Amino acid sequence: MKKQTRILMVIALMICTLGAFAQKPFAGKITFEMSAEGTSDPNIAAELAEQSLEYTVMGNCSRMEVSQGIDVITIANGNNKTYTVILGIPGYGKYYIQQTEEDLQKKLATTKYDFKYTEETKTVTGYNCKKVIVTVTDLETDEEITETLWVTTELGLGDDINFYEYPGLKGYVLSSEATKELNGEKITIIQTATKIVPDKKVKATNFLLPSDAKPLEDAPEELKQMLGGMGGDDEE
Repeated sequence: MKKQTRILMVIALMICTLGAFAQKPFAGKITFEMSAEGTSDPNIAAELAEQSLEYTVMGNCSRMEVSQGIDVITIANGNNKTYTVILGIPGYGKYYIQQTEEDLQKKLATTKYDFKYTEETKTVTGYNCKKVIVTVTDLETDEEITETLWVTTELGLGDDINFYEYPGLKGYVLSSEATKELNGEKITIIQTATKIVPDKKVKATNFLLPSDAKPLEDAPEELKQMLGGMGGDDEE
């Protein structure tokens, strides 16, 4: 009897251990590429094809960096509900603008998100995704925007990973399609994940505000003017 008990305990321990590994959230980098449909302008398609965005994700957090003369880092931290844009400006240093949970609540008071979950599926970079139609409504103007999302729950990211862009959405978006009017044409902009790479080096510190970054409101006046008055005091 004691031997059987020990065997059952070992089996139970193995099941718990395997379960812990299976539930371990994804941490790594996801690369997205962009394309366009419905345009006769080859320049638009060419410009989008050149764009590639790499997100670092873990749990409820994501980080994206781009450099176009000015280094721009965006950090969406679903743990403390902050969305931060950090600008690295040559000759000036780093400055940031941050939206807090209070700002998010104000946004949700005037914006409604409706998600229609369908049973239509497709595979994106090896992950099963379901089609979700999201309708975003401006409650002050009744203007609506509709997007098609392909969402996976297989990465094991947190429930609050979408708190800023798609609050309330379950899963992680690996592909999106949004139709917009540009130069008289209705163009569908497609953003799709093309590479997903786990990275054990990704830590919680990747999603913290850099210690050398200052609030943009504290930036020199000439820098505020260069940036179009961002971060300045509201004029009477």
